[in-house]
Amino acid sequence: MIWGLYAMLGENMWVREKQELSFSFNAWNKVVDASHKAGINMIILDLGEGVKWETHPELAKKGAWGREQIKKEVLRLRELGIALIPKINLSTCHDLWLGPYRTEITKPLYYRVVRDLIRECYDLFLEPEYIHLGMDEEGDFTQQISYPNLIRYRKGDLLWHDLNWMLDCVRSTGATPWIWADFCMTDYDNFVKNVSTENLLLSPWYYNAVKKEHFTYLTPGSDGYINAQRYPYNFMKFDYEEDKPLLKLTRENMVPCAKAGYDVVPCTSDCFKCAYNTEDMFEHFKENAPKERVKGFMTAPWKGTIDSEVDEILKNISLLAEAKKKYYGE
Repeated sequence: MIWGLYAMLGENMWVREKQELSFSFNAWNKVVDASHKAGINMIILDLGEGVKWETHPELAKKGAWGREQIKKEVLRLRELGIALIPKINLSTCHDLWLGPYRTEITKPLYYRVVRDLIRECYDLFLEPEYIHLGMDEEGDFTQQISYPNLIRYRKGDLLWHDLNWMLDCVRSTGATPWIWADFCMTDYDNFVKNVSTENLLLSPWYYNAVKKEHFTYLTPGSDGYINAQRYPYNFMKFDYEEDKPLLKLTRENMVPCAKAGYDVVPCTSDCFKCAYNTEDMFEHFKENAPKERVKGFMTAPWKGTIDSEVDEILKNISLLAEAKKKYYGE
């Protein structure tokens, strides 16, 4: 089983573009130590602007990791029983890190750069079992919120072409592609029609409670509450029956991904300050999804690997550890 943690190296996947890496090795070491003690066996590292790519060095920001630093960490974590998995987000909603290439979608240059980066990921991370491509939240409404000055996103035939092309790029390296399950959860019929179940890992995600008695309204200070200020409707007042997040990533849409034959690693988070999210997600998938399709669980604190946010990350690690012990005895 995969017991995974999402962590950030770079942060230029959102609207706050930074010119210098804010990553803290002190925080990173605390995260790695806590993960090891909690039985986490995989850390999915979002690279962004944090790598000195040999193929495209222009994408790195000050403080980015070089090849030797990356390989050193990969080997160090392997000694601890933790696989370090590269993640690059190729959703047009989360690709600020791609710099000048983010506006080149559909052009030969874009496909060449993406292929270069995927191949280099496989080499840098010493032939990882998986390469995560992100691909969450792509769509017109999300784009209007994230990039009000530039609306561009894939849809229809272009979406399925690009997605399958990128998945095949990963498969050609020998790794298995891993993506967020957004497209399967929000456009199920077209996803299962266009994307094969073979050699693919999906992560359905949901950050509130699954059980009605555990449902939590968004509270001031939570990531969900802060993001909700930007939405053109009153997200904070939704009750359990009306809980319809921005992309309709609801409780009911998670398990069908697994029932359709896709391997899944559901993702939990404490970012909405719902104390029951992780436990509810474990129970929901264990009781309702095909056992053979659930390959593990992961948690995403959605915090930077910096000293001021490390406690939030450690809390998510603890919640995952408690749930896996309760439901899987590990």
